[in-house]
Amino acid sequence: MHIEPVHAVSRDAIIAGMRAALEESPAVLAAFLGGSDATGRTDEFSDIDLVVVVEDGSVEETFGAIHAALEELSPISHRWRLADPTWHGHPQEFLALRDADPAHFVDLVIQTPTGGERFLDAERHGHADVLIDRVGMLAPIPLDEAALQQRIDARLAVLRERFPLFQTLVTRAVRRGFIAEAAVAYQDYAFRPLIELLRIRHCAQRFDYGARYLDRDLPDSVRDEVESLALPGSLADVEAFRARAQVLFEATLAEMPPAA
Repeated sequence: MHIEPVHAVSRDAIIAGMRAALEESPAVLAAFLGGSDATGRTDEFSDIDLVVVVEDGSVEETFGAIHAALEELSPISHRWRLADPTWHGHPQEFLALRDADPAHFVDLVIQTPTGGERFLDAERHGHADVLIDRVGMLAPIPLDEAALQQRIDARLAVLRERFPLFQTLVTRAVRRGFIAEAAVAYQDYAFRPLIELLRIRHCAQRFDYGARYLDRDLPDSVRDEVESLALPGSLADVEAFRARAQVLFEATLAEMPPAA
């Protein structure tokens, strides 16, 4: 019988500790939880997506305040600061606590008031769970439909060309009997592009979310088909699944507007 370990520091305690530290800092303008907290999908496996907005010049000070608050709860067992510039334009760090469930790591983004991705468009990111908003800056913002469509068009152009060309990379690995290569090639060149195209077709706002949220972003019948293609059990299955993925990809592509 498997017994889940009991962790000394809960997810709620981590959030409360960070919130208290941020409330004490006059440099903090706003803070909110994104991810599962913003989309109503939090469960016992959810990490903590925290976005903090601070005055210019206060980023490192705020990282330090968060570190100190977490250390009061438990030693930090892992800390990974992403190299700047990040894709969204803000400093970002991941932190895990020794005495917390590993699933409850902190994904911390610290913003200044100008520039970069804000994570406040509800269509993509849900409704921010506001912890602090001293200057009224956390109202939802409208999705930039034109910019999103430009990104989708660019990605769709790549998928149209890349998918048919690279199916042979899966097939040849199967024919050569290279199990690991075939498995990875199937995921890279057949399965993931299929998910991306299905997202463009059925949930364009989150076309780049990969396999996350498929239960709400795809019709049930489509999601069931995708999940049936996720785990080939043998080398022979890889080619059979690839062929099925190609049929679904081509059928979905035929439903899309023609390339400009």
